[in-house]
Amino acid sequence: MDTSVMVRDVMSREFVGVSESDTVAGAVGVMLEDGTDCAVVLRGNDPVGVVTSIAALDLLVDGADPDSTPVSEVMGPVGPVVSPADVLSEAARRMVTEPARRLLVMDGDDLLGVLSERDVMAATATSVPESPNEALAMETESRDPEYTDQSICEVCGTLARELANVNGQLVCPDCREV
Repeated sequence: MDTSVMVRDVMSREFVGVSESDTVAGAVGVMLEDGTDCAVVLRGNDPVGVVTSIAALDLLVDGADPDSTPVSEVMGPVGPVVSPADVLSEAARRMVTEPARRLLVMDGDDLLGVLSERDVMAATATSVPESPNEALAMETESRDPEYTDQSICEVCGTLARELANVNGQLVCPDCREV
């Protein structure tokens, strides 16, 4: 991974924030509007926890009422924190070792944003096609012409050009005759 990419270069500066007294239903509504699976729980401007869609689902499974349950009852801890000046590869390593699906990006006491798994994956993607035609061209170039029309028979394991679905298995002509 490129060591010149910093957390500040890829983090999400916009994040969902809710208060401890908000209801779980209200927090989930805001999360759905924003298309995210978590919200940072704030006391004033200070993060005190994180509420996730999984926590909301757990609440429903337990039979509690999300319209009357405050976020403070289901929120998890703030979790790992990184600096905007940290190298992205180190932040990604922390996500694996902690394990955490997201890291809060803090500069001292100030919450600047959230670094998610999705942010890391987007930043580390090597070559993303910009159009469907470009994607098709990349796929065609990557194929070895000697093997493009061949697949492995699920019965005998040989490479074959003409496989047929027989009882849920891809079978070559030789095995179909048996």
